[in-house]
Amino acid sequence: MKRLGYWIRDGGDPTGDFPSYSEVELWYSELAMEVQRKLSSYDWRKLLGHRKLEVSARAKTVDTLRDKLRRDRSTPLSSVQDIAGVRFEAEMTLSQQTAVAAEIARMYGQESEHAIHDLRSSPHSGYRAVHVWLRLPARVEVQVRTRSQGVWANAYESLADLVGRNIRL
Repeated sequence: MKRLGYWIRDGGDPTGDFPSYSEVELWYSELAMEVQRKLSSYDWRKLLGHRKLEVSARAKTVDTLRDKLRRDRSTPLSSVQDIAGVRFEAEMTLSQQTAVAAEIARMYGQESEHAIHDLRSSPHSGYRAVHVWLRLPARVEVQVRTRSQGVWANAYESLADLVGRNIRL
């Protein structure tokens, strides 16, 4: 993984005996979809009532991963938290958002104080959410967002697509 990370970050032709990023991306996609299925099938009514929720999953594309590795050149590929990413979004209060994040950590046997990262009090470029960092066979990041937080994040990503990812610096 270390050599694959250097190749992704620095470009060039892959050499050596390591998997292609396509293989890695597929593996992480399957891991993210497994988490998505579990969260989607869970009965959230105790915490959210009958509110509609959306749970989606994805693995980082090689281009967004390359951008991330170039922004922080000291981060090895194996330490990138969100190669496998899951988004949990619902119309909910901030206290419900906190409770959902704690329940996700509990579902996977993760200690809240290590797994939950609250980005609401110190947002980056206006981005607010609660992230749950799961340590499964690999790292999976679950972003727990209110609808408003999701609207902001999606608008910011769309702007980054238009003007370039450098707005994240």
